[in-house]
Amino acid sequence: MNDLRKPLPLALAMLATLTLTACDPKTPKPADGPPKPPSAEPGPPQADDAPSEGGAEQEASEPLPPSPGDPVQPDAPPAPSPATFEHNPAGQLPSGQGSGYLDRTVWSPSMCWPLAEAGFANSQVYGAGGGMAPPGKTSQCDSMNYTLPWRDNFCEARSRSNPLCGSGTGHQGQDIRPATCKKNEHWAVATEAGTITDIGTYTVTLVAKTAPHYTYRYLHMQMTTLAVKEGDKVTAGQKLGKVSNDFGGTPTTIHLHFEMRAGVAGVTGDGKAVAVHTFLPPYLSLAEAYQRKLNGETCG
Repeated sequence: MNDLRKPLPLALAMLATLTLTACDPKTPKPADGPPKPPSAEPGPPQADDAPSEGGAEQEASEPLPPSPGDPVQPDAPPAPSPATFEHNPAGQLPSGQGSGYLDRTVWSPSMCWPLAEAGFANSQVYGAGGGMAPPGKTSQCDSMNYTLPWRDNFCEARSRSNPLCGSGTGHQGQDIRPATCKKNEHWAVATEAGTITDIGTYTVTLVAKTAPHYTYRYLHMQMTTLAVKEGDKVTAGQKLGKVSNDFGGTPTTIHLHFEMRAGVAGVTGDGKAVAVHTFLPPYLSLAEAYQRKLNGETCG
């Protein structure tokens, strides 16, 4: 406790010392705290449309973008920090939902997270409200679709061709729920700078500007309000459209189906051949991009 009976001259001297210290430009200021990460746990899901039946994705045949040629490989970017939020391992699918594909390759180690806000990687078909939903889980807005951990669903049991899957068929990308169960509200953004090469009935295709020229495809955005058109040059993090349930006339659940395709030929970590336009497992690239977002790093 301060002694209020100290002589006045001594008290004034102490006050002067404190004032000079506070005003001295050489005195280091305390560092700002770390940026506050976006919440990975949004509030209670908001009801939207009546639950719709899920099912196999990509019912319509969409054209492939042209090959960008033989680019020069860029310098390797620095290794990102390991993802710290709760997520299941790559390739781990629940029993009865497919074989999965364990590939520890982070194919796009510097890409942007493809949503402007938080999101939840899981399955739209086997999640609540999907065509293969758990018993009693009829609402796509069920909290199970909007909680951690993330779940990989590349090579989930589907009828679409996928050469990296053990059966030769399976899910070709990753399903991602937006921050809330609300369609036409949450923005999808460009993962890299590049060109919008194709817009289909429910798809938007982005080919990256720089080597190795990955092709990214976004499904189920609100197609009537897209912020881009074919031929547009976009920057990393630029808004493309709003996550919805568009599926060419038959609605799906509210989610973003996100794909990556190879821009050049190569091999996977376990030696499987990768041709141009081969579907690549996006899960670990997404996890590290999301971690960078949580760390407050600027996209692009």
